[in-house]
Amino acid sequence: MDLLKKNIHTERIKSKAVMQIPLEADINISDTKPDVANVIFSSAKIKVDEIKTGMNKIWVKGRLCYQLLYQADGDSGTLAGMDGDIPFMEEIYLDKLEGQDRVICRTNLEDLRVHMINSRKLSIQSVITLEPKVEESISEELCVDLDNVGSAEYGEKLEYRKKSLEFLETAVRKRDLLRIHEETRIPVGMPDIGVVLWKSAEAGSISFRPMDEKLGVTGELNVFVVYREDSTDKINWYETIIPFSETVECQNSREGMIADVSCETGHEEITIREDSDGELRIIGIETTIELEIKLFEKENTSIVADVYGVSCEVHAGIAAKQLKDLYMELNTEEKLSRNIKLEDAEPKILQVCHCDAHPRIEETVFKEDQMRLIGEVALQILYASNTGSSGLYPVKDTVPFEVVIELPGIQNIRIEQCSPSVQVLQQTVSIKDSAQLEWRGSVNVKMLIYNEKDEDILTELEIAPINAEVLEKLPGFAIYYVKPGDSLWQIGKKYYVSVERIKEMNNLTTDEIQAGDKILIVK
Repeated sequence: MDLLKKNIHTERIKSKAVMQIPLEADINISDTKPDVANVIFSSAKIKVDEIKTGMNKIWVKGRLCYQLLYQADGDSGTLAGMDGDIPFMEEIYLDKLEGQDRVICRTNLEDLRVHMINSRKLSIQSVITLEPKVEESISEELCVDLDNVGSAEYGEKLEYRKKSLEFLETAVRKRDLLRIHEETRIPVGMPDIGVVLWKSAEAGSISFRPMDEKLGVTGELNVFVVYREDSTDKINWYETIIPFSETVECQNSREGMIADVSCETGHEEITIREDSDGELRIIGIETTIELEIKLFEKENTSIVADVYGVSCEVHAGIAAKQLKDLYMELNTEEKLSRNIKLEDAEPKILQVCHCDAHPRIEETVFKEDQMRLIGEVALQILYASNTGSSGLYPVKDTVPFEVVIELPGIQNIRIEQCSPSVQVLQQTVSIKDSAQLEWRGSVNVKMLIYNEKDEDILTELEIAPINAEVLEKLPGFAIYYVKPGDSLWQIGKKYYVSVERIKEMNNLTTDEIQAGDKILIVK
């Protein structure tokens, strides 16, 4: 007897860990830079340069790349900028890790603080989280049918039933690099760019769409530049949003697949170029986004669930296989707002220049039929004032949020992994009066919740003659009283009688039976 099998590909988490580490460094101001009076604006990104693997441990080598905008000391009180990086190397224990395993490491900047030690030295303190993970690909075989069931060799010896099995099959699993090349021109009426003090290009609102043989990637680049004019020392700034739409080659990708893609910003370069008139008015952006791509196809396959012999003994080999299924795909938004009041001593607001809004999930709670995501949005707003010498001033605040999502039956689900992606969309900052701002925005949460389930799979089948002792104990005629939970399949398996034979002898048109029914068994 041959088993007709179908090969499927899935994956599971082999090992994962979470490590939170503090980073602290004292930074000397370059001799070419003026003294520091006050740090106005700061940002940082984590870059992972290398991951070395060993037995049950990895070494993560990377950098915390920072950028600072500060008010210079002295009578002029003008602005100056600086950037740099703080290297780190961390050893992390990963259970079951082997040398050839490929490790994915997600990062998150939890906190960043900059303090003045003196006018020529700063202290940078931060907390970063490293989340390494190893996923292994698994190939499984599912028995979808039996061969030679109706052949002369076996006749009507076998009775088997099928069941429908839903699972996710991994169609694509790869790592790729998306390169984005964009440029923008500062508007007419704004002065030429002299010395750049701050430059950033944040990728946001990123979404992915599987297409035939490729993956579509859309998003926005939020470009912000603070600069000093070439002819005068006046400070100016320019902010714009550049939408982008790119594709990544993705063999075996098809429309309708489920995309699970994580991304990290890699190399980033912002350059100031001359236009056709020889004026420095073109801002060029080159950035790379590292993509960890997984595409799944939802399968519904009929497999052989159980087999028994009618005139033979059947020994079925059953093995528990771990399969992956999608419980729910979430895409929800929560609107937030915050009134921010300045201190009396702070300069009055003339114009809002820029706002950094970084959301962070602090806790994920599954309770009863709900999931609660608790977090906060860290705000850093830069505004212009007509008082003071530097002209630009910061204000910081945090906006707590809680997203409650109804998940019916979640208590019966074995969650395989749950990694929400959270972004701030459609943010605006308006001036209520000279000492008060209002921030509005939407927190967008995207998440795939997977169900990890064990299924009994038929792996082998052996057929032999019925044992003589078994034959002697089988009645030629019997009345069976149906118990709660019984089925025709169980009764037929017990008495070596086919289901159709039982239905025929009892004038049954369906497989439905009730507790207390009397079933006639004739061998």
